[in-house]
Amino acid sequence: MSKKVWLITGGSKGLGLDLTKALLHNGHQVVTTSRDKETLIQKVGSESASFLPVSLSLTDEKDIKRVVESAVEKFGRIDVLVNNAGYMVAGAVEDLTDQEVRMCFDINVFGTLNMMRAVMPVMRQQETGYILNTSSISGLYAGAFESTYAGTKFAINGITQAFADEVKPFGIHVINVAPGYLRTEFLSEDSYMMSQKISDPYKKSVEERLGFVAAMNGNQAGDPKKVAALYMEIVEMDEPPLELMVGSDAYEVALNRSNEKILMTEKYKKLSESVDYIKKEEAK
Repeated sequence: MSKKVWLITGGSKGLGLDLTKALLHNGHQVVTTSRDKETLIQKVGSESASFLPVSLSLTDEKDIKRVVESAVEKFGRIDVLVNNAGYMVAGAVEDLTDQEVRMCFDINVFGTLNMMRAVMPVMRQQETGYILNTSSISGLYAGAFESTYAGTKFAINGITQAFADEVKPFGIHVINVAPGYLRTEFLSEDSYMMSQKISDPYKKSVEERLGFVAAMNGNQAGDPKKVAALYMEIVEMDEPPLELMVGSDAYEVALNRSNEKILMTEKYKKLSESVDYIKKEEAK
């Protein structure tokens, strides 16, 4: 395994933290970001010859530029960008405020876009690089009360697909990783944020959803330490997948959803074709 310089967002907990620790253990050089640099240092350690912990606001393009410049100044290059930072807000569409929705998109979508833009000049000059964008099982199927979070992940799917084609000529690989439920803190009360308003018509359904989340927390199928190992494997591939389901649950959802879409598309085929212009020779 070649030693690489990694830049990871959202590294003070969950997958980002496990990935940071695994990379350092395997001799890589790592720049890890967090909104709270001190928490990151407490969990991983202070700056060293192979580790640079930095604070970062993903909504601030100047701050992102500063982090990228710091990474290049310390390690000379950036081989892998992992857009891992994510924000969850759940709630009925009717209850969610514009501010709540925009915050989720600011972190999950615009934060990812800003990071990709910032590292591109570095990777283009190197003529090599890997960018791993974090989608989700929610980017395959949007469940009730997770419209905003799912919307951000559906957006990441499309952005990654287009971006991968744009940068392939420069020797840069972009991979859309779609994890299922990983056994991290993501489903805890501190991370699974609900809308401030929960109106009466939705209270019962929301309570049922929160009950499911609470029961799932601590019982998720995916092991984040194994995901960290998988990421190290992916960036050694000459032709990595454009999209990868991470976890057996993500695989099953993707397969079932694909089959459902095929059946639905076929079912309404005549409606789809009914709007086509009729060719002159067919009209005779």
